[in-house]
Amino acid sequence: MGVLVAIIGKPSSGKSTILNALTNAEAKMGAYPFTTIEPNKGVAYVRVRCPCTNLTEPCSPRTGKCIDHQRFIPIEILDVAGLVPGAHEGKGMGNQFLDDLRQANGFIHVLDISGTTDDQGNEVKIWDPRKDIEWIDEELTLWIEKIIYTNWKRGVKKLETDPSKLSNYLEERLSGLGANIDMVKEVLRKHPESTKVFPGSWDEKLKHSIASAIRKTLFPTCIAANKIDKKGAEKNLREVVAQYGNYYRIVPTSGLAELFLRKASDHGIITYVPGDSDFEIVKEGSKDQETLISIRERILQPYESTGIYKLLNTLIFEVLDYIPVFPVEDTTHMTDADGRVLPDVYLVQRGTTVKEFAGKIHSDFKKYFLHGILVKNGRRISASHELDFGDVVKIVSSAK
Repeated sequence: MGVLVAIIGKPSSGKSTILNALTNAEAKMGAYPFTTIEPNKGVAYVRVRCPCTNLTEPCSPRTGKCIDHQRFIPIEILDVAGLVPGAHEGKGMGNQFLDDLRQANGFIHVLDISGTTDDQGNEVKIWDPRKDIEWIDEELTLWIEKIIYTNWKRGVKKLETDPSKLSNYLEERLSGLGANIDMVKEVLRKHPESTKVFPGSWDEKLKHSIASAIRKTLFPTCIAANKIDKKGAEKNLREVVAQYGNYYRIVPTSGLAELFLRKASDHGIITYVPGDSDFEIVKEGSKDQETLISIRERILQPYESTGIYKLLNTLIFEVLDYIPVFPVEDTTHMTDADGRVLPDVYLVQRGTTVKEFAGKIHSDFKKYFLHGILVKNGRRISASHELDFGDVVKIVSSAK
């Protein structure tokens, strides 16, 4: 599938509810800590405008779906055990939680914006959600510190004769988290004091700062301000945005509202496309009508959606900076070699060249690449051309 998103957060913040709303899965939910013990997995979808708009034939997605020219692209979702303070030392489900995060491309931090659960996931009357962002960030930083600095002084002795290999040493330490040499070098560049003294003499403040910078790079995160319809949530949201809005993308959400709308749609009570800003009531007088009107007035009207699809789209397209690209064989009808209309769409990093994209389809296409053709204008493009959001492209190669 290519892209893996991990749902993180403290117990009882609504992580499993968000997973269910994103995926239509049946992850266990409950208002008590550690409902999730084993990680729950599912497939969610980001939503983009499909290029099939002007075609006479409907598209035929090989994966995902297309509804009213809205293409739903699959993303793998992982909901792991709730995090509590001290997780980096193994408290709660800490060791398992942190281990489950290693392969994720990005993270959704589900925040109980209503402020009715403490840092252990227990129900309370008042809690400041900003505390949860602070201590969870700290737990992840301390976990990275543990990975980097265990037996640190002994490990860096080999650098005494060649300090220039510090970046390589850190990359090796962090390889299990997907770190690369360029990322490590950039972190060290922003910490010039790290090269002025021998690494074995770094003080705790410098060590912590470097670990924190690595966390920010390795764990790109979007915050789901969940339970936004609850009393006190709006005030808490304003405070969270004021303190963290310059660093995190924060999306007001209601996982329960999205689940309710999806089920009402499944039962023919309303017509609703996931991610829409409204719905149409089909069966008047339903026992659920009062709840539906409440969702419209308290969530959809002020926030323009339940936030579930906006949340995932924000993470994928803004935080991680992926773009969707559609490969085709026939540029006139936008079909593949078998005549299927727009069967495939790939999520690739912005800045991906057409030749790099060819390699994602098949290694031979990159090896024998000749040029590409942009469907929107019929222009021939060279190997170094960087693809844009929603491009439909034909790869021309000499591969047989």
